[in-house]
Amino acid sequence: MKILFEDQPYSPELLDSFGLSSYAFTGSDGTDSILPYVGYVYSPTIEDSIFILPKVFLFEGSGAIDDETGRHEVALGKYDIADIIDISEENNPLKTEGLDRVIFELSAWIYRAIDNYYHSHPGSRIIHRTFIQGIDSHKGNNSQTLIDIILAMLNFHKEHSNLFTYMTIVNSTGNNKIHWSKTISKVQPIIQNGNPYYIEFLNRSKAINYDEELVVLFYSVLNYLKKKYFFPIKPLFNYDLIKPSKIEAMIDSCRGTRFLHSIRKKYFKEELVQLWKLLYAFFDKSEHIKSGKTRNEALLASSFNLIFEDMVDHLIGQDIFRNLKENKDGKQIDHIFKGDSLIDSSQIYYIGDSKYYSYGSLLEEKSLYKQFTYAKNIIQFNINIFNTPKNNRSSDDEKTVEGVRYRDPMTEGYNLTPNFFIRGYIRDEDLRDGHASYSEARLEKHRQDMPKNSHFENRLFDRDTLLLQAYNINFLFVLASYVNNVDNEATKKRIQSMFREDFINVINSKYDFYKVTPSEDLQTFVDAHFEEYLGKMYHSNNEPFIWFAFERGTSDMETLRAVLGPGVDIQRSSLF
Repeated sequence: MKILFEDQPYSPELLDSFGLSSYAFTGSDGTDSILPYVGYVYSPTIEDSIFILPKVFLFEGSGAIDDETGRHEVALGKYDIADIIDISEENNPLKTEGLDRVIFELSAWIYRAIDNYYHSHPGSRIIHRTFIQGIDSHKGNNSQTLIDIILAMLNFHKEHSNLFTYMTIVNSTGNNKIHWSKTISKVQPIIQNGNPYYIEFLNRSKAINYDEELVVLFYSVLNYLKKKYFFPIKPLFNYDLIKPSKIEAMIDSCRGTRFLHSIRKKYFKEELVQLWKLLYAFFDKSEHIKSGKTRNEALLASSFNLIFEDMVDHLIGQDIFRNLKENKDGKQIDHIFKGDSLIDSSQIYYIGDSKYYSYGSLLEEKSLYKQFTYAKNIIQFNINIFNTPKNNRSSDDEKTVEGVRYRDPMTEGYNLTPNFFIRGYIRDEDLRDGHASYSEARLEKHRQDMPKNSHFENRLFDRDTLLLQAYNINFLFVLASYVNNVDNEATKKRIQSMFREDFINVINSKYDFYKVTPSEDLQTFVDAHFEEYLGKMYHSNNEPFIWFAFERGTSDMETLRAVLGPGVDIQRSSLF
């Protein structure tokens, strides 16, 4: 098994020896080549699988600093990239940390994510897919890669463990009982004091058990693959397995498919027929590869950032508002969902952008201000609908603005618009002791300070005042949710609420809020103080008070009371 990384420099000679020259880009000086892909290749040139992992698996570490980036990145947080190119039984630096048991699992998750994207985006130009032709899978499906078959066998093992247990118990029943008539007739006893003593016993004979024969072959193949790909698996019972060298010999001589042909008519149970087909597909694929007459098979993505974007959108986005992603100025929003406002019970749109960077790198200024533009476009789009008479609105327009409140007509203040970046990352602790952490979302604030967009100082409720946040989310959680097609509304709501809670905490830390309840009519009160507090006031629907907001340290209760005069109740508060 070979492990390479997306966009990392390798010598042209190395990639050529792996049969990857056609996938590589080489610089004008010819010294280094890169693979601008993520995915899987099986190369007949080296008779081995090659996994190209995304750069999110490169962490910043100690060692020589790259002159261009100013960073030193290590694979999985522990290894120089060159040290883990070739993983085998003889050369396995991952074994000391137990990561050899994780690497195939990670590669398989990535493979399945690319496959998901391939099927959900037919005709996508970012996917490069080739198959070894001429495979007779006995399923009418000629488009399975070797990895597809291996994953199918692992899944079969997981889903049919009860079947194997039942078969083993049934088949072993009575086999160890002594067959006395056979023992007496065929074994010479020792006579002592006139009594016969038998030192050897014959058990009850049994015919060839073809069910068990198929199961033994299945586990023998899994054991053979375990030696190549290091995934953890063992038979449920102590079968006498065929050695990996003999499985290899069966592939070399094409005896695997011939043997399976010879026993095909022995199976009628649906699960065993399925198992037979899986084994036949494996041997047929492997024998074609060994023949040396095949080209590479591959499943590669040339722009994995688009797949990551799809992964995140599957986790937090809402398809019903997909039409809002296409802005009229040609800009494309990555993620949008409607959620609870940060200040009251109304609804507001949350606008997100996926950034597929290596963990630790800073967001570019261009991306920062582009994200402000996305928010402004969504605000204007909604305001345009609000300004359109109801009888002229389409059904889509009604769905868009249902429950949403961007502008308060009384104070002309604007609701707060949550705007954020989200990036996948992996911690060292996520890959430890042969296990990977897929179950915890772990949304964390990115260490880079985010700028604020504003036209006027100290006007939080102004349409041009936009706060931006950046978050890191567990890449493995996002990956597993996408591959497993988790469409759990509760999970989605939980992730969305994390964004809301953090935005509320951030704004509360930067602003002082007051609930101001005048004794007079609200509109009269607002009109009297409109010019002085424009952009600092906001009225929530049906509330008897006006929200006032000031940047921390720029106002206090006494100052506000002195300006607003007597007869006004002022309560220091915070957002939720």
